[in-house]
Amino acid sequence: MLLVLAVLAVLPVIAAAQEPGTTGDPIVSKSYLDQFFRFRSVVIPKGDTVQLTPGALVVVRSGKLKIRAPRGKSLIDLTDGKELAAETFLPAFHLVLVPETPGLLLEAQSMSLVLAMGLHPER
Repeated sequence: MLLVLAVLAVLPVIAAAQEPGTTGDPIVSKSYLDQFFRFRSVVIPKGDTVQLTPGALVVVRSGKLKIRAPRGKSLIDLTDGKELAAETFLPAFHLVLVPETPGLLLEAQSMSLVLAMGLHPER
């Protein structure tokens, strides 16, 4: 009985010393979140091509962007839960994920504004 009381007395001290979410034991650091979730607004002029990197996320705010991809490859529309094939347009205001497939491009059919992470202008 005395042993049980001693263990119960020590547990709150151990729990307080390692409380998650404090500066001593952060769940996730702010700098990690800032780096990982670095979304930015990007203007893509008509006719420009943008290379997509694996893991990129894109939300079309305005304009028309056509998917250019190798045969049989696609992007993932997380909003509708479906694949977007090559030669189709990205839907506006949908979160689109780029899978680990090389050679995926977006071609602006009109001036477009996107909220994106992982876009690189084609040179």
